[in-house]
Amino acid sequence: METIKLLLAHSDRQVSNLIEVAVLDVCYDRAVVESSRTSRLDEFIRQGGLRDFDLIVAGAGHLFRDRNQQAWAAPEEVAQAIETIRVQRSTPIIALTASGGAVEALLEAGADSVLRCPLNPEQLKTELRGLLDLNGLVEAAESTRWPGFGSAFRSFQKAKALD
Repeated sequence: METIKLLLAHSDRQVSNLIEVAVLDVCYDRAVVESSRTSRLDEFIRQGGLRDFDLIVAGAGHLFRDRNQQAWAAPEEVAQAIETIRVQRSTPIIALTASGGAVEALLEAGADSVLRCPLNPEQLKTELRGLLDLNGLVEAAESTRWPGFGSAFRSFQKAKALD
């Protein structure tokens, strides 16, 4: 079974849990999901640029600027972080924002999709299905799911055809 590596960059645990559940739902019976989480902009840039993720979801306006965790990073700073990651990786990125003015900046920075907060789980799942190519995984999984049963069934069909 395929493994999907997910980077969640968001400071709100409830929202992060909602995102993770949506990814797990989309990948159900198709892929295993390994999640990494961060709530800091500097960690988002470091992990997003260095590690090989299959999907990145970032909350613009919901990341702490640094390790002191006293100030929020502005959506423009998150857009800059996406640009920095884009130089090194082509990983699909979904950005979340409550600011209508930040949507265009995040898209121009390289986000594949920008969703408005409050987050709609069904809209997120639709975006995930479009960004994660899981169709090939389903066919491979279905063909090997019951190998013993499949060969026994084919033998039964051949015997029945001979009668």
